[in-house]
Amino acid sequence: DRPILTINEVADLLRVHRSTITRFALSGELKSHLIGTRRLFKSEDVWVFFENRVAREYASGKEN
Repeated sequence: DRPILTINEVADLLRVHRSTITRFALSGELKSHLIGTRRLFKSEDVWVFFENRVAREYASGKEN
């Protein structure tokens, strides 16, 4: 199963604002796919992004 998520669903999942998800998507840090006018995300890409962010914060000493 390969769920496809919307910006709002990713924002809810990661507990951040949708504009934060849009910023990461536009920068290319979070892989997304534009279908028509909708920006969609594969769930596995969201988890790769999350793991990379956690690892980066841990390495820099910013983890909570």
